[in-house]
Amino acid sequence: MENKKFKIAYWCVLLLFTVGILLSAVPSVLKLDYAVEHFVNVLKLPEYLLVFTGWLKILGLVPLYVLVSNKITEWAFAGFAFDLIGGWYCNFRALTFAEAMPVAIYMVVLGALYLLYTKSYGVEREISLA
Repeated sequence: MENKKFKIAYWCVLLLFTVGILLSAVPSVLKLDYAVEHFVNVLKLPEYLLVFTGWLKILGLVPLYVLVSNKITEWAFAGFAFDLIGGWYCNFRALTFAEAMPVAIYMVVLGALYLLYTKSYGVEREISLA
């Protein structure tokens, strides 16, 4: 019964995470004016990277829903971690700390999602320093 609660929580948090990712990815893929302006003029990043990262975010959601392989799902989590850490850093450097906080909040949501994933689907994590 405990595992079922974790699975329900996983899917609820995944829906929340998906909304945030799609609100970021869809304007990037469609090259909407405000996304291009923020990416190119504020963050000083090349425009071609905007569409590329947008598609990667959309494709990265697939393994979180399909759950074909633990390894692929872990890679998706790692990809989102790199994306969110990089996004936070770029926003922090170009804007203020407060303006970079939404990305930091989604980093916490991603961490919670990962913990729920490991609890729900019995993914054993063995950490070894040797």
